[in-house]
Amino acid sequence: MNFDASSEALVRKSFAAALAAGQPDRITRSAYMSINRQPTAVIALGKAAGAMAMAVRNGGYDGSGLVITTDENHRQIDGFECFACAHPVPDERGLTAAIAVENLVKSLGQTDHLLLLISGGGSALLPAPSSGISLAEKIALNDALLASGLDIHAMNVVRRLFSRLKGGRLARLAAPAKVTQFLLSDVPGDLPESIASGPAVADPVPLDDAFALIQKHGLDRLDFVMPHLQAIRNGTADGPVRSGDPVFDRVQTKILASNAQCRDAAADYIRQAMPDMHFLDAPALDGEASQMAVHLAAQVISQRQHHAGKPYALVTGGETTVTLDMNDPGKGGRSQELALAFASAMTAAGSNAPKQWVILAGGTDGRDGPTDAAGGIIAASQDFDHAAARAALLSHNSYDYLKAHDQLLMVGATGTNLADLVLIVAQD
Repeated sequence: MNFDASSEALVRKSFAAALAAGQPDRITRSAYMSINRQPTAVIALGKAAGAMAMAVRNGGYDGSGLVITTDENHRQIDGFECFACAHPVPDERGLTAAIAVENLVKSLGQTDHLLLLISGGGSALLPAPSSGISLAEKIALNDALLASGLDIHAMNVVRRLFSRLKGGRLARLAAPAKVTQFLLSDVPGDLPESIASGPAVADPVPLDDAFALIQKHGLDRLDFVMPHLQAIRNGTADGPVRSGDPVFDRVQTKILASNAQCRDAAADYIRQAMPDMHFLDAPALDGEASQMAVHLAAQVISQRQHHAGKPYALVTGGETTVTLDMNDPGKGGRSQELALAFASAMTAAGSNAPKQWVILAGGTDGRDGPTDAAGGIIAASQDFDHAAARAALLSHNSYDYLKAHDQLLMVGATGTNLADLVLIVAQD
């Protein structure tokens, strides 16, 4: 195998195959066609909202509805009121969309059937602050969560406490209407309560556990947090809807796709292109991005002696985190940081590392953190500036380093959101 242009082309094409497998059009339309009772209203929320709404429209839905998505994924769809909102930090447009959602679901009655099309990104796109909490305070909390290093499950535990719609509250507002929800999972483990913070899903996390999480990570430094939590505890503020609530008797949930489809498609593409490729067992992406990168590098290096002269690959997915300094957050994203930290670890290993390798780390939504890049792609054959890379990693400023070295992965908005992928191929 020539590990110059050919290796980079291989991982780029396998990433493209993963994105194609994760497109919501076909799977959403198929699921829609299987519904026994046609919906009277549709709400699509998340980065894939436009594609999902278009799929049900093409599948025969002729009613009205709402679409709430990001600027880059926004499109006009006949019969739908379409909102473009900010992500990952909420804005006024998201609040306007949330009010439209509330008004719609409150209007539903016993004979209505609401179809929810939910994909990743919905937590930020639909900010509906709890009574007594301002949008500015909700934004401050979101900023603190993004910088905290908490994984998506823990972040959404907190988000569900400060919302009028998350944590099953949307389903409660829609009652007594029937609710069917189709989910595209962008979270590890495909936990429904974590996908867009579960607007029609029971919150399974006990209040005491949520309190402990908030205090452990210093989120109670925000002056509105503890008064609101105490109000939930004493019953003067609305808490999430819990399992066993009869509202969920009229809710049906189906996960249509997850990161697994993308991983499988990427691996299949590599396998077809390189039949002699050996695949390593890979852990799911989790924890701090830079630490995950070091772990992956160690695994690739440890396998070198077992594959002398032969190519081997590692394909994995999930979602890592990056803990930021709120006063100097840098510019980048978890996939960019993972790619750069992996390259740093491999280069530091010197002769112990395989001579040839390439890593692609990218978000399936095409946007990594608050940047226009999906992630990073780096090969061993490229020049590597140790000092600049170390400085970039310490300051969480991976974007500028990768841009300067032409190592950003740029794919644009993909219309889906099924977490992140890491594709590595190596050969001695």
